[in-house]
Amino acid sequence: MPAPGPRAFQVTLERVHAWSAHTRSLFLRLPAGAAMPFDPGQFVSLTLPVGDGPPLVRAYSLASAPEDALLEICVDRVPGGAGSGWLFGLDAGRTLEMKGPFGSFRLAAPPAAPMVFVGDGTGIAPIRPMVRRALARGGGQPITVLQGRRPDEIALFADELTALAACHPRLACEVLLADAGEGPGAHRALEAAVRARYVDADDDRRRHFWLCGVGDLVTRLRDLLRGAGYERRAVRAEKW
Repeated sequence: MPAPGPRAFQVTLERVHAWSAHTRSLFLRLPAGAAMPFDPGQFVSLTLPVGDGPPLVRAYSLASAPEDALLEICVDRVPGGAGSGWLFGLDAGRTLEMKGPFGSFRLAAPPAAPMVFVGDGTGIAPIRPMVRRALARGGGQPITVLQGRRPDEIALFADELTALAACHPRLACEVLLADAGEGPGAHRALEAAVRARYVDADDDRRRHFWLCGVGDLVTRLRDLLRGAGYERRAVRAEKW
């Protein structure tokens, strides 16, 4: 059953985890007694009172699972970005206006077919709870996670995913490094791996894909897989 429609909440910034100088996780607590059911992969919107003009509304995928006590979002600091700059200046205890959940990029129940998750940069955030749900619901289908990062980035949640793979033989996780200078929307190694493994290697088109990242890479991968004969509904994509 789909999660209920979006609602408005006043959430509290419980704590901040700095992955690097330009990437942070923010942990948000719902008001006492409140609940926000959602499916892994969905996102929330935050209203940010930046400056003297109208508030900014920004969307962030949930990196946490529905059963977690806190909602976690990952924020990249965008050079000159008013919204991300404002969020990076917040301390624990700040109250924020939030609405959610939103989005059709979700995993309500895992399919019986092999599952492939491709996350580039912070695109791994909504994939993390999807993988956790797929493992928790059981089954024998293989699950593969391909995670892209750049030389100056941290591979978010890579240690956690590797630990899960050690406990679940049907889960395989791999981090692929981009070439120096490749920015959002460009990751030749990740793109080549998807083509070689899931287009050129065999004619098995039963797999289901979830693709997430910044820029045109996600669109190219989606179109590549659908053009190669995978069912349209079996290739889900979230482009930031």
